[in-house]
Amino acid sequence: MALTNNQKQLLENAKKVALELGENGKALTDLIGELCLCDCLDMKWQPSDGYDAIAQNARVQIKTRKSWSTYGVNPSGRLGRFGRKAGYLFDRAIYVELDQQFEIAGIWEIDPGRIKELESMEKGSRGIHVSKFKANARSVSL
Repeated sequence: MALTNNQKQLLENAKKVALELGENGKALTDLIGELCLCDCLDMKWQPSDGYDAIAQNARVQIKTRKSWSTYGVNPSGRLGRFGRKAGYLFDRAIYVELDQQFEIAGIWEIDPGRIKELESMEKGSRGIHVSKFKANARSVSL
């Protein structure tokens, strides 16, 4: 289920372009995170409404963050909501942190029921804090 050759090439080129753009490379962070995770964990990248990848017949929703101003990702920063208007259409919820070179620095996974519960406690349509996700998730080994 790994990335296709074209997807691998897209990943390498997206990293290069993001580094060339500097802080304006933020626009590519989500794409790079999804592709990096799929490559690392042998998932099929299949972006659709409600999930980003497929792993062993499970739909995976991926959120990615990268620090631009400090060494690590700001723990009080927020992740985008995992749930969509149509609901929680995934089987696994994964958060990926990227380092300064757009390589995976850490991966955390949380049960979809738990992420739904945590997001329901937030006011309005705000996503949860990075620190809250990590505190309720398990670290995934690379």
